[in-house]
Amino acid sequence: MSLNKVLLIGNLGQDPLVRYLENNRIVANFTLATNEIYMDKNGERKTETEWHLVEMWDQLAKSIDGLKQKGLLKKGSQVYVEGKIRTEIYKDKNGIEQSRKKIKAITLTLLGSPKSAEGNTTA
Repeated sequence: MSLNKVLLIGNLGQDPLVRYLENNRIVANFTLATNEIYMDKNGERKTETEWHLVEMWDQLAKSIDGLKQKGLLKKGSQVYVEGKIRTEIYKDKNGIEQSRKKIKAITLTLLGSPKSAEGNTTA
């Protein structure tokens, strides 16, 4: 048995980029920052930020576009994201093969706002 599941709570690093593609496909992308706060060996409070690339497709991406249009989902918004880790292989501008991890989201919920109930979105 195996499981590929990611649960993240963080803040959008940018407004979502929503693109309408051929064949009625829709994709939304944004970066998500998660912070780990801890005390170092000297007793000083430290924060480490991890950046995640998040991608959503079709109905969820359409919902993201609606939330963006209403001003409910933008840079700095706190969200809960549930999804899967995917590795993307691509060639950089020099033709060198690179890889990066993306989160393919299946659920996004707005947090930290009285209007967050409007943002509960599942695909």
